[in-house]
Amino acid sequence: MRTVSLILAFVLAAAPVAAADDQSSSSSNNHRALFWSGIALGIAGVATAVAGVTVARVTDASTGNAPNSTYDACIAQKTNPVYATNQCDGLKAKNRPLLWGGVALGALGAALVIGSTQTSAEISPGGFRLFHTIRF
Repeated sequence: MRTVSLILAFVLAAAPVAAADDQSSSSSNNHRALFWSGIALGIAGVATAVAGVTVARVTDASTGNAPNSTYDACIAQKTNPVYATNQCDGLKAKNRPLLWGGVALGALGAALVIGSTQTSAEISPGGFRLFHTIRF
């Protein structure tokens, strides 16, 4: 999953660079490519982070404040008929590399979205104005 996310990040980050190499592309097209690539990376990052804390949990540690061997102890108890119905999945720990990889992808996507917007400032004697434009 991490490899797929990394490949997706490179492909989506390379799209605006390839668009910038084209001499005939206008500034608004480049901003559009950055915006939509950022949205896609942000969605991929959120999905990766959610997968890291829900579906892709790991068994080498335990969740929360439980000692690391709690999950292993729960599995070992299942051999006893009294504890055969133990539900140990709740004790699996979150997949931290997947979680933080997703957070990094989401942050990269947010940076691309913010970088794609056109922001300008105007200073006048009466004050100062900040203009922020997003074009779809």
